[in-house]
Parts: sequence; C-alpha cells; structure tokens
Amino acid sequence: MAISAVLDNDDLLYEILLRLAFPTSLVRASLVCKRWLALASAPAFLRCFRDLHPPSLLGFYVQTEGTYPPKFVPLPQPPELAAVISRASFDLDSLSRDKFDYVLCCNGLLILPDRPLLKTRREILAKAGGGAGDGLSYFCLAMGYKEQHTVMDVYVLQDGVWAIHSSAVTQVPEIDLEVPRTLLADTKIYNTAFLNDRDKLVVLDLVSSSLSLLNFPEEMEPLSFQISLTDDSHLHLVHVKGSQLHIWLHQMDGNGLSNWFLESTICLHEICANSMIPNCILEDVNLEAVAGDSRFVFMEMEGILYMFDITSARKQRRFTRLR
Repeated sequence: MAISAVLDNDDLLYEILLRLAFPTSLVRASLVCKRWLALASAPAFLRCFRDLHPPSLLGFYVQTEGTYPPKFVPLPQPPELAAVISRASFDLDSLSRDKFDYVLCCNGLLILPDRPLLKTRREILAKAGGGAGDGLSYFCLAMGYKEQHTVMDVYVLQDGVWAIHSSAVTQVPEIDLEVPRTLLADTKIYNTAFLNDRDKLVVLDLVSSSLSLLNFPEEMEPLSFQISLTDDSHLHLVHVKGSQLHIWLHQMDGNGLSNWFLESTICLHEICANSMIPNCILEDVNLEAVAGDSRFVFMEMEGILYMFDITSARKQRRFTRLR
C-alpha cells in the first residue's frame, strides 16, 4: 500500500497519530495541514491519546519551614520532552511572602492562595473539563461553623463570578480538614480529618450535596499516610506499615456502603535494594506525598527525601532535604 493511500485514510491516520509517543510529536504532526490538525485536536481523540499516554511528571515543588519560595525540582525526561521543558521557567522567585504563604497543587495545576483566602478557611480547586476557554473548571471550598454544625459550601467560577454549586451541613461540630490535602474528583471532594481519636475520610458529594465521614481500613497506620486520585478519579489510600507500602482502593457498593480493597503491597526493603540506597533504615519513614495515579511516592528517610516510581521500583530522584 502506498504511503499516500495510508495518509489519505482518516481512520489509518487516526491510529498513527494515536500511537505517537509524546505530546510534542503530536503538536508537530498537527502542523502538517488543516486535516491533520482537525484529527489531532478532536476532543475524542485527545481523550484517547491521554489514556494511551498518561502525562509525565515534569517535577515537583519542595517547601520547608526554612525555605521560601518553594523550589522546583525537575525530573529526568526523554530528549523529546527535555528540549521543550528546558525553555520553560518554573521558578517562583518573584513571589512575595507577604501575599502568598505556600503553593497548592491540584490535578497538576499550581495554585497560589493569598493570605486573606487562607484566613477565611477557603481552598481553591481545579479540574479539567467543563470550564471556560482553557478547558478547566475552578471551584472554591469554603468551610464555616454554625452553632454545633459544620457547613461546607462549594462555589464554581462562571464567567468570572463565583456562584454557589452545592452546600452540605453536618451535625459534627468544627471538622478540621487537613489543608492542603483536599482532592477534587469528578463529582466528589475528598479530605481527611481527625475525629474521636482517629483519622476519618471526609467525602463531599457535589451531586447530592451530602457529607460523609468514613473509616479507613483497620490495618492503616495513622502516622504516615496519604490519599491520592487515580487517573479515572477513584481514590487511593497509601500508607506505610512496618517495612511495607500498602495501596488501597476505595469504592462504594450498590447500597452506598464504603469498601476498601488492598490493591498492592510493596516491600520497602526491595525498593531500597533496587535503588541502591545504602544502609536503608525504615524505622522513621515519613510518607510526604503521592502523585501520578499513585505511581510516584515521596518518602523521607533519615533527612533525605526520595521519590520512587513504584511501577518500576526504580529510584528517580534524591536530594538532601532543606532545613
């Protein structure tokens, strides 16, 4: 079959473009002609492309009590991406500490809440889809207390104006959420709170405007855990127990009951051995963060912060933590 016959067939061209390894390659291909651009920019195509090629983690910001502004730590990338990323600037040196206390990351976006916003117990969230021209939707979670009730209001940004989206009230007084741990999925907002001497999962349903306080698995160690979203907007619980890393998947059954399923158990000694970390001591492991469909796990051991790609059990980056 001649090359022209292949490239003139939209179905075959669709499959070829879908198998390009990097988004940068897709951008170059879309510049060939208007027909290629139309195929490569179609929403259905982009959804399939993203499913087949999940976004790479470009890096992460590190913030400690002794450093400001937060520092961006880039991760090694394939040459096709590294050439583009090298031209971008992720520095936050121009930030004023009088205005911004810290940065938040929500679904791959960097959010800078100013101090007045933080004092009013509000948090800005963002997710892809359904928004304005940039394809994003922006939400604001506001918390308040009235008598013996906790009130959570969710606002959505529409045409530059914040409009009420949903509101939930619970009889539990003064729920203190872990900021900045709030996660925004398709129709739910997740966070954690410490109530009655134990950690609870806080779930705010944006459709039913209901607020639920759910138990974590009994096997969970309370001192070192994180929650994260999967690529399909389900919830993961990741925690350290002894020398193992446990990953749980949260699901609701047909009766609305909460269930936790142990999805993966990873030996930390094996990870350290594969990563060639000498004299690995697992007595005081702090789980700092989880990202990328729970693929990337950040753990602090003996004053050093490690990032592990647990899908390959291979250490990606290590640096001495600033104090």
